[in-house]
Amino acid sequence: MLTGSVIGCGFGGGLSLAALDKSGAYKLIAAADPSADARQDVSERFPGIRLFADSRDMLAECCSDVVCVATPAPSHASIAREVVSFNPRGLLLEKPLACSVSAAAGILQEIQDADCPVVVPHGMLVLPAAQEVKARVRGGDIGEIVSVDIQNAVDLLNGGIHWLAYLIDVFDNGKPTIVNAAFDTSGHEVNDGVQVESRGATRIELEPGLLVDLHSGNKTKPSSNVLSDEDQQGALFRMTGTNGEIEFSAWAGSYWIKTGESGGELIKRALPAGSSYHQLFLEQLALNIAEGRPDYGSAELSLAALRLIESAYRQNSNSQWTLGIPAQ
Repeated sequence: MLTGSVIGCGFGGGLSLAALDKSGAYKLIAAADPSADARQDVSERFPGIRLFADSRDMLAECCSDVVCVATPAPSHASIAREVVSFNPRGLLLEKPLACSVSAAAGILQEIQDADCPVVVPHGMLVLPAAQEVKARVRGGDIGEIVSVDIQNAVDLLNGGIHWLAYLIDVFDNGKPTIVNAAFDTSGHEVNDGVQVESRGATRIELEPGLLVDLHSGNKTKPSSNVLSDEDQQGALFRMTGTNGEIEFSAWAGSYWIKTGESGGELIKRALPAGSSYHQLFLEQLALNIAEGRPDYGSAELSLAALRLIESAYRQNSNSQWTLGIPAQ
């Protein structure tokens, strides 16, 4: 059994804490967060683990086999670098790897040079419904895909990176040829310590003839005509092919598909009750460690998605509110 610890006990850190505690592959031993309230909450949820205000103290006194980094986005690279210096057996690093492509590529290279397996928990890369959609798209069930429309109530950097990493994977690392974007920054929004848009429209030609339109920002309200409220959780995807359509929400565990002249059907493919995508990633990481086979696939997809986001955000460079940089 591997030992596990978490740095950052907010929402993302809570997902890793619960996954480590639930998994039979791990023993949760420690967590770090500068917030006394966050540490108190963790002590109540997971009694018996060691708690630290400073992650450096945790690493020095209680370094685990696997460390999960779930701090605000601007600190991901620096904390991951510090963790790697303690030679853990594996790392879970929340997205984005860093707030710029150059910093993200740099920390990923350092992780690889240390021969440290890493996972970046982009849930759609493992969730059953999303993976079945991937298989059906690749199998040609709705013909050749001509367009993908994504309605996303989160900003491009913190939410859109999930959707783009997934699409890059679905379309087998298609090489984008066009990225056009426009953003509303008048609301001066901040999410996870980073300046972001309140509304955005990004168009990407992911491969010749395949257009992806992603609508982002907290003013965007996803709404489906074919999915019930229960089947709408997170970003709403509409994929249109030459012989049908697929519509699904990122986290709902279901999808609607229409092929040819059919009326369409809803298919449920949820995770088992009590399981989570963080647990799936951590258990895959445990397998990579046991086999001595580092896997950087999710991190490389995350970096590829960040390249698209940075390209889009640079088109807003004339604004005083610079997207994607740490909030002032």
